Amino acid sequence: MGGDNVSRIRGFCLLALAVALLAGGCATTDDREELKRLQARAAYERGLANLRDKQSALGVAALREAISLDPGVPLYWNALGLVYLEMRRPDLALVGFRSATDLDDNYAEAFMNTGIALAEMGRWEEAVGAYRKALASPTLAVAHIAYQNLGLALYHLKRYAEAEEALRFAIGLEPKMEGAYYNLGLVLVAQGRREDAKRAFRHARDLAPHSPFGEAAVGQLKALGDGG
Repeated sequence: MGGDNVSRIRGFCLLALAVALLAGGCATTDDREELKRLQARAAYERGLANLRDKQSALGVAALREAISLDPGVPLYWNALGLVYLEMRRPDLALVGFRSATDLDDNYAEAFMNTGIALAEMGRWEEAVGAYRKALASPTLAVAHIAYQNLGLALYHLKRYAEAEEALRFAIGLEPKMEGAYYNLGLVLVAQGRREDAKRAFRHARDLAPHSPFGEAAVGQLKALGDGG
């Protein structure tokens, strides 16, 4: 009987030791994962610093490092996409933005950026869908920009009534957005509403006379016989 007790005690001790070792192994794995997350965040921050210093190649490398360490963070993919947009590579940007939205179906900013990348490639119908997805989210902080971009995409699709509605909504949200007035002018010209178009172009010119939109509005007004 005593031997049986010793055997049971020894067996219990071995089991306890095995559990302890397994627990220790899990903790070590968790520690490694946490370290990778911290390293990824550091790489992301370094990438942003590189981009602020206009070092695009280093910024891309750092963001790719962050993604390789922690690929499940949508923020990193979206940031990489934005860099590629700045580098005029919408095709590569689109991969980043779509990776971000695949990870987070409620990532409104990434959906809006997806629309921008698609628009840069002239894929207007798809851009409309991406902008609408972004606008459906209550978390979108720049709805006025999304509505302006939506209006421009609809203009290119010759869906002028919808384009006008989107652009007027953008102006209602941000009355000092000269780009929305300029694009509205284009829509109105396309509809043959010359006087309404002139008013829109004047707004764009008066809001920001030295901006690209303001200067383009002057050209449009001259073409409409207004003199700018």
